[in-house]
Amino acid sequence: MMRGQNFFKGELKLLILKSLTKEPLHGYKLMKTIEACCMNLWKPTPGSLYPALEELKKQGLITVKKEAKTGRRKKEYEITALGRKKHLELAKNIEGLEKEFLQMHKDPELSQYTIEDGMYLLNTIKSLVTGELAGYKGTMLEFAMLSRQGKVSKKQEEEFKNAVIAFVKKTKQINDLAKQNSTQ
Repeated sequence: MMRGQNFFKGELKLLILKSLTKEPLHGYKLMKTIEACCMNLWKPTPGSLYPALEELKKQGLITVKKEAKTGRRKKEYEITALGRKKHLELAKNIEGLEKEFLQMHKDPELSQYTIEDGMYLLNTIKSLVTGELAGYKGTMLEFAMLSRQGKVSKKQEEEFKNAVIAFVKKTKQINDLAKQNSTQ
């Protein structure tokens, strides 16, 4: 599971696309730009950056051209129109999460938590949905769709609400035990 600076690793492709929206960059400059984007908390390694660049190239989101400015040939990476479109889609999702988080953060009870805590929670849920709960991926969305379409009864909505409340209460019990264990 993700902790601290590793938060940014999961967003490498978005960070690459974001960095290339301003200007084409070669690998080293791209690493430095991404590091600055991450507030110097994380810097991609060549071992993570270059495979991600290759994958983005295969998807048609970036192009590569060779330049010979300094006497040695460097690869310069440039975002394509499709890459700009993909960046905007991804950025909207992140922006929406950030707005919701900032709104939630105004609540005094929740103000102690960081966006990283929220992203950690989302990534934990994502790993559950793609792992142990893979067979139930669409269950929550199907419930939302059926509910929105008026096909879920009030009683069923109440059952769902109670199941979520029970889950949150169980999570609180786990948190309380973890806090007790850490003070002992």
